[in-house]
Amino acid sequence: MEEKPMVRLLVVESDVEANFFKGALEDNGINAMVKGLDGSAFGAALDGPDAIEVYVYSDDIEESKAIIMDLLDEDGDEIPAWTCACGEDVDEGFGVCWACGADYDASGSVESESE
Repeated sequence: MEEKPMVRLLVVESDVEANFFKGALEDNGINAMVKGLDGSAFGAALDGPDAIEVYVYSDDIEESKAIIMDLLDEDGDEIPAWTCACGEDVDEGFGVCWACGADYDASGSVESESE
């Protein structure tokens, strides 16, 4: 069986960004891989910042770009700090409850991950 090549989709500045985009892609059925999370023993202070890259299979590149563009377009919408229906406080900018996975909804209702 021939292995499909992976291609670089984007370069990000932090492991948090990389894992966010990787998770979003995987939520949409796209296998993704992050490279560059392991820095050298000297770290960014001496070596300069390491490139953290998100890779996808070449067959998925166009769909992946569209997903990333949708996510970046959503960044313009400010999400305030909010309290989830499960009772957990969620920090500003986060659209998903870290405790139960419910989505933030500007109208005040919350969609549970289990629904």
